[in-house]
Amino acid sequence: MLSLLLTWLATPVLLPLAALRRKAVIRRVLVIQSAKIGDFVSTTPVFRAIKQLLPGAHVTALVNPVTAPLAAKLDSIDEVVSLPTHGFRGLKGKGWLFRLLVRGFDAVIVLSPNLSTFLLPLWARIPRRISVLPDRRKGSARLAWPLLTYGEPHIQGQLFRITALQALRGLGVPGVADLLALPNEIPQPSTEAVQRAKAILAPEAGPYLGVGISAGNTMKALPPSVLFSLVDGFLSQTNARVVLIGTSQDSRLANEILARFGSERVIDATGKWALEELPALLAQLDAYVGVDSGVTYMADAAGVPVIDIMGPADPLDQRPLGAKAIVVPSEPECAPCSHAFDAPYQCRHSHRACLNVSVADVLSLLGSVIISAKE
Repeated sequence: MLSLLLTWLATPVLLPLAALRRKAVIRRVLVIQSAKIGDFVSTTPVFRAIKQLLPGAHVTALVNPVTAPLAAKLDSIDEVVSLPTHGFRGLKGKGWLFRLLVRGFDAVIVLSPNLSTFLLPLWARIPRRISVLPDRRKGSARLAWPLLTYGEPHIQGQLFRITALQALRGLGVPGVADLLALPNEIPQPSTEAVQRAKAILAPEAGPYLGVGISAGNTMKALPPSVLFSLVDGFLSQTNARVVLIGTSQDSRLANEILARFGSERVIDATGKWALEELPALLAQLDAYVGVDSGVTYMADAAGVPVIDIMGPADPLDQRPLGAKAIVVPSEPECAPCSHAFDAPYQCRHSHRACLNVSVADVLSLLGSVIISAKE
């Protein structure tokens, strides 16, 4: 609160100084998107839209270290800056952010807002200070909203990617409405990665069914018992080979699955692919089944038919948008409880009943997805 009070007291000086730096042409833009993989992939249209709205502008992305490899491979981003491990916490974090902001940006666009991202752009005298505005857990940060030059409120029931794109109206250039349907992006894999993927998942040996066995938010991850039931159903009731996809931290769970079901039709890909190379593997799949996590959105952006088990996530906030994507909503009355600006990491009821999906239902959906993919 002290930083908020000091900023308001300094506005008679800070606001005119920021206005003096306003130029007719926007040359340098900073986008702050510090969320994890799924959220990043879902807001990649923002970077493409900026390039179309501001031809020639230099776009810097401040991102979570986890998503930096993806961001670095997108041609709509000119420079990638990774968020430090301490974030914006304390004087150290705020000082780090301020030093970044004073590098001469003409506009800052905040997709991951907090009090620091509302206040420090004004202290850095950035003339266009644009942000999405949370619809939940606003706290004292809402008192800083008037310090922005433009704020785009997130509305319950609207996809967050739409809110993020509409925030670009704060740039003051026409054409934003024409860009709301831009597709999500992931990097094009290297030739070497494609060859490696085809060597592991030879097209003639398919079909291949990718199964996500983890999630960035553990509350969204399938309980092992549900996961085992799904794999058992996929192996016993389809002719697909199951490809386990996750990080190196999921290797133990992958080994348990291999111990139960053998390696003849189960392929362990956990921890074996760098994030920026993963699209090459995903592109070889005939379908992908996972919870609402980053890899699900990457598979969707790669054009792979996906089944997204939403669990606690709100599909009105964010969901796969591919033509062959199927969203499995949660049944319990307590779901969804995870939203764009309110994402708990523990189930308040300690049961995670929202992830008790029916194996029969998923198998039925899987059949329709694979059929539509081959038409």
